[in-house]
Amino acid sequence: MRALRLVAWMAWSAACGAATAQDLDNGRRLSERWCAACHQIDPAVGRSNRAPPFAAIAVKDKISAETIAKFLLLPHATMPNFPLSRKDADDIAAFIIGMRQ
Repeated sequence: MRALRLVAWMAWSAACGAATAQDLDNGRRLSERWCAACHQIDPAVGRSNRAPPFAAIAVKDKISAETIAKFLLLPHATMPNFPLSRKDADDIAAFIIGMRQ
């Protein structure tokens, strides 16, 4: 019985993890569409003086994917208000944090 509960818990955990996993490809696509006009989203491609590069945001002290996602969901005077879902914000945040070296 204990083994059955362990297997059931492991299956449930895997399903929950898959449901909340960020989609880095979607984060890149959204960034290319909405962010690249002001931010350098790819360290190998160009520079912009309008907004900080994603790589610079990724390495800031005390920054996490969660803080970036929350920031993206709040209105800001210096950024356009894009209609992001929580999942889209999580995907963009994961894409940015993925630039840490």
